[in-house]
Amino acid sequence: MPGPRLTLLQTFAGGAALVAVLLGVLAAVVLAGTRRSILDSAEKLRAAAALRAEELVLRQLSIASEAVDGVERDLDRGLVRADDPLSVEAALFRQLARDPLLAEVTLIRADRVGYGKDGEIEIAPAGRWQVSVSRASDSAESPILTRLISQGPRGFAARLRTRSWDAEFSEGAFVREGPAPDPTTHLTFRSAASRAWSGLPIWTDLAFAQLDAALPRERRRVLVSVQKAVEDSGGRFVGVIRAGILAAGIDGIAKLKVNESDPADPHRLFLADSEGRLVTRLEPEDRLELADDALRVRPARLPRAIELALSSDVLKKARGAERSGELIVDGERYLMTFRPLAATQDWLAGIVVPESAYTAELHRLRARLATAIALVLALILIGGGIALAALRRGLGSIVQGAARMRQLQFAAADTRAPFRDVQEVLGSLEQAKTAMRALGKYVPVDLVRELWSQNREPVLGGELRDLSILFTDLEGFTSLAEKLSPDELARRLGLYLQTMAEAIRSSGGTIDKFVGDAVMALWNAPTPRANHASLACQAILRCRSATQRLYASEAWQGVPALRTRFGLHRDRVMVGHFGAPERLSYTALGDGVNLAARLESLCKQYGVDAIASGAVVEEAQGEFVFRLLDRVAVKGKTSGVLVYELLGAAGEEIPNLAAARAYELAFEAYSRRDFDGAIARLQQHPGDPPSVALLQRCRSLVERPPPAHWDGVHVAATK
Repeated sequence: MPGPRLTLLQTFAGGAALVAVLLGVLAAVVLAGTRRSILDSAEKLRAAAALRAEELVLRQLSIASEAVDGVERDLDRGLVRADDPLSVEAALFRQLARDPLLAEVTLIRADRVGYGKDGEIEIAPAGRWQVSVSRASDSAESPILTRLISQGPRGFAARLRTRSWDAEFSEGAFVREGPAPDPTTHLTFRSAASRAWSGLPIWTDLAFAQLDAALPRERRRVLVSVQKAVEDSGGRFVGVIRAGILAAGIDGIAKLKVNESDPADPHRLFLADSEGRLVTRLEPEDRLELADDALRVRPARLPRAIELALSSDVLKKARGAERSGELIVDGERYLMTFRPLAATQDWLAGIVVPESAYTAELHRLRARLATAIALVLALILIGGGIALAALRRGLGSIVQGAARMRQLQFAAADTRAPFRDVQEVLGSLEQAKTAMRALGKYVPVDLVRELWSQNREPVLGGELRDLSILFTDLEGFTSLAEKLSPDELARRLGLYLQTMAEAIRSSGGTIDKFVGDAVMALWNAPTPRANHASLACQAILRCRSATQRLYASEAWQGVPALRTRFGLHRDRVMVGHFGAPERLSYTALGDGVNLAARLESLCKQYGVDAIASGAVVEEAQGEFVFRLLDRVAVKGKTSGVLVYELLGAAGEEIPNLAAARAYELAFEAYSRRDFDGAIARLQQHPGDPPSVALLQRCRSLVERPPPAHWDGVHVAATK
């Protein structure tokens, strides 16, 4: 037996696909090489930006270093008298005036007598004092404060002098502040004056300004400071000079642009420590908090890309050398670079940027290349397509016709084709669709769809299923039939039944059969429907509205409006294919079906147009408004069932709702054998047909009281 063979179209398509694959592979190789080259250049660009960030940090830190060096030079040249606090104050003031980012310059004075075994400095008990010149706030124009801490008989005390920025240096008198700690006990003095660090600068991490210790934390300035032990021109130890700059100066890192020509530069620069904690603010509202004896930034909104970069292995590996890497943020690829900063407390400059910032042009190139490949393929396809066009159209018509049939779309289609054999196949498909359209007019469309999709024939038999069953009848149809000709009657009846069928199907119902002007409909068969009792109630309301529109239309003119009665019941009944093997009918059988039919006929006794059983109300009462009518034993039954009138949908205005609720109170009295109480309520609504019917019954029971075993069940004597 020969194996499967390729069609002409498959052969041609396969060749075209092979060409497309080869072109695609070639394009992918070229684009991959281009991407790698672009990313290499991008890495160099980020490295240059990290270097710029390092230079900026060092430039900011150099402000403090230069201030320390300046005071040290003045001491070395003898321009400053190391034992004169006022002379020192002038030197410190000159350094503070050099740069607005310089927040304070301090000299802690003491006489060294030697070093201890651990290298700690040993100082003389006398001659200790401190002079600090600082700005009162972050503003360059803020007042200048001089704090002098000196040693007296009772210990150390602080005095403060305040002068405006533009005042003479000699202006302002010292004001006593109160007791102060020994300045030589501070860590900045002890560390810098130790043997190990003698003459070497020591940089601190971010810290609150020591001079702001008396202020609330939210008002204290954040500084980065350098301290260094200095000597005078004679080589005698003078003390420790400390200079601090405002940390706000390095926050400018976040505003640096990698690509100066792009106003919307997507690169994000920041400073962090080796533990992945931010050193610089990203936004003005970011807060500082203490972490392991150092101040770190707690951002108000941390971008996801920076968050992932701070926890990456790339940062951990960058402690000794610059490192770059990639990360994925919400499905998008980002690039990152970390560079350790010299002369800092394990700080690193970090940069993150979406890869698309570099490869956007590559993506556009890829699109243009894809367009070029498509054009080449189009030229290849044109030659073969001309020969195959006619055949493809014919085969396409067959495939589309078969696909429409699989989707149960049986509408007629054009059978014309350039080839006779193709036209014959299309004609056969149209004959099959004609047969299916005809079948759908005799049996439920859902059943046709089910049989078609399962590719099986119907067989005798059924199944027990919970159904909602609806029976309708047209009041006054017999009288109408006597007035109209057979053709006109058939036309009007067809309009009515079409309107009813469309309303029922729009609510998920299945038309079981038409019996004259009556309709039998099912829910939950053959297609399962959740909340099928509610769908059936919805169908009744839609039938009411649809028939009212029909009676008001031009198609119904000349004929009075008619009234439709509805009976609805929910029960477990037998549903399936019944009849003879040669002629089947898909329907439902059982007591539940008979009860639904009896409920429709009960409408006449109560003067209503829609009655539902208690089983229906149990499911649908939250969505619809009902009136309890009676407990009835329909003809042929001895036990009673509760029956209700369907008044409308929940939330709608119900015109006769007051009469309905009064009726229910009267029915409650009737059930208790309080016939006089029921009569008193029912007489208040003489225009309500159910009230009139129950009123007559109560009056009869007053005249002829029921037996003691009477349970309130009304036995319907007619169908």
